[in-house]
Amino acid sequence: MADFYTYRNEFARRRRKRRLVLILLVLLALLCAVAGWFWYEKEGGDLPAPLPEVSAQPVAATATPETSATPAPTPVTGKQPERIVQAVDTAVWNTSTAVAQTIDTEYLNTDHRMIGVPMLGTVTSKYFDTVTFVGDSIASGLGIYQTGYPNAKYATYTGAGVNSFVNNTAMKNAVTGTQETPMETIVASQPDYVYILVGTNNLVTQGNEESFLAYYERFIDTLREQLNPGVIFYIQAIPGVQETVVQSKPGLDNARIATVNDLLANLALRKGCYFVNIREVLTNPADGSQIDDYQTSDGVHFTPSGYRAWAEYLATHTVWNRRSIYSGQNPYYIYGA
Repeated sequence: MADFYTYRNEFARRRRKRRLVLILLVLLALLCAVAGWFWYEKEGGDLPAPLPEVSAQPVAATATPETSATPAPTPVTGKQPERIVQAVDTAVWNTSTAVAQTIDTEYLNTDHRMIGVPMLGTVTSKYFDTVTFVGDSIASGLGIYQTGYPNAKYATYTGAGVNSFVNNTAMKNAVTGTQETPMETIVASQPDYVYILVGTNNLVTQGNEESFLAYYERFIDTLREQLNPGVIFYIQAIPGVQETVVQSKPGLDNARIATVNDLLANLALRKGCYFVNIREVLTNPADGSQIDDYQTSDGVHFTPSGYRAWAEYLATHTVWNRRSIYSGQNPYYIYGA
């Protein structure tokens, strides 16, 4: 019968066997690791044998007909690779002058409300001392009434259309009462800024949008040719009229006026001008009709209070310029431009 010593010896024998197996496994793992390391050194570490050095001493030519000449290596010229994309002149982005078109695109359906200059600070009345307002009798109200801009220049004429400016037709200035030719008056004013509002008289006739825009574009080109290069152009939106006006003047439909303003906004983008959406302050947003508080008997022109609201809108909707003097905080520092 087995006793205590028999069981103890059996247990000790099994323990020795387990230890032996564990030691063998460890040795096997070490051998595998060493074999793998030697294989890696042999396969990956061998480098190709170096090429034999070429002697600097001249060797006599012993070429045979069967020996072909070794081609000479291509000399390194050091020329830089050519640019695939043309360099862009980033110095001209902040300018009101037209720049060369680099993308084949056209502005056809831009909403004028999205193109208008946003509110950005408030310039003082001194800003308008170097402004020349150009346009028809609607624009002349800014100079006739007490709007706060008495020192601005005006080339505005009753009954004028954009073709009147292109053709340089002699007309009577609605503000000064002087008989003059528009282009000479504009050039003589030496403006820093030109604000254009013309088109209501053109739209009285229906179906001439293409001709109107062609004349307008030519007008911008003519002004650029005759004025200093640094002059900044603002195209003002054509305001709406009273709803009853369309009955006597079918061309002055507020929906049509809105469409023409879209086209003018497109033109401003093409010609490097700024678009000022004065309709925001002068017309009802729902249908584009004239605000009742600003209406006159003809439903087209505005009352003095309307012109004052218009003038205040212009003062708060200019593009930042380091020459401008602002009431309160300069927007340059507000927006960290």
